[in-house]
Amino acid sequence: MDTFSLNMNTHELLKEAEHSTLGHPSASIAGNITALFAMLVLRDILAYEAATDPIANLTNIISISNSIAYLNGSIKTIGPKK
Repeated sequence: MDTFSLNMNTHELLKEAEHSTLGHPSASIAGNITALFAMLVLRDILAYEAATDPIANLTNIISISNSIAYLNGSIKTIGPKK
């Protein structure tokens, strides 16, 4: 297992995603948590790719950045509970 795999703490990433949605249970919020979780995982992968060899990993960096942007578009704005 490489250093990146050891440093990725998915529990902390999920906790960060849940905190970002204020813990309100609903289908839209569950979708937002899933998208945020994926974005946080991709963010860590992006940081790893950029730190190891940004020139050699340029294609991966662009692909990961595009994936994060796509996921960002799937986040739904949710108003306050009534």
